[in-house]
Amino acid sequence: MMTTAKIIEIFHSLQGEGIHLGEPMTFVRFCGCNLSCEYCDTRYASDESKASEMTGDQVVAETTKIARPGEFVSLTGGEPLLWGHFIAEVGPRLKEAKLKLYLETNGTLPDEMARLAELVDVVAMDIKLPSAGCRAQWGTHRQFLAAAQSKVFAKLVVTAGTEPDEIEAAARLVAAADRGMPLVLQPATGVLAPDMQYVRRCLALADRHLPGARIIAQMHKVWGLR
Repeated sequence: MMTTAKIIEIFHSLQGEGIHLGEPMTFVRFCGCNLSCEYCDTRYASDESKASEMTGDQVVAETTKIARPGEFVSLTGGEPLLWGHFIAEVGPRLKEAKLKLYLETNGTLPDEMARLAELVDVVAMDIKLPSAGCRAQWGTHRQFLAAAQSKVFAKLVVTAGTEPDEIEAAARLVAAADRGMPLVLQPATGVLAPDMQYVRRCLALADRHLPGARIIAQMHKVWGLR
């Protein structure tokens, strides 16, 4: 049987967050997520009525039509690792087209990550904090970081409700995996936005444990891009 996946959209834009901020990428947005974070800005990605059932051939054809050789293809969502079997099928074909794979994930599916670790080039892993309405994921994140090997950087969204001990716990988690790993603190936007002086204090807390912590705002909304 031909493998298919529910795809919300495929489009070319600029990466709007993280350490590859501003780089041109083609985004393949998968439908569905296994979490429901209060700051989520892509809730539409869990709406199956907005998704198209696509084969691997269709996804590869549409992606390679707009992606430029040497660029990243961002596998995003929702949670793309819910479609790990599909990524395992189309990923090598995208690599054959001289594209690199950038996986954006909530870091809660370590077994799927282990399966794909050799295939992807960069893993942007979110650390999910209990203050954001997510169940604590510390143990799962620890397994995920080990599965992602050296290709991962970590990102956490700082909201007005983020607790200082969560920041330190996240920094310790990343430092235990790799003290050279970047950790991005991303200020939330809208009603959940924190005071920037508080975000700077959060950075100082992270710096106690991890030299690679930094603040990088989410920019695609500022630029008016998807």
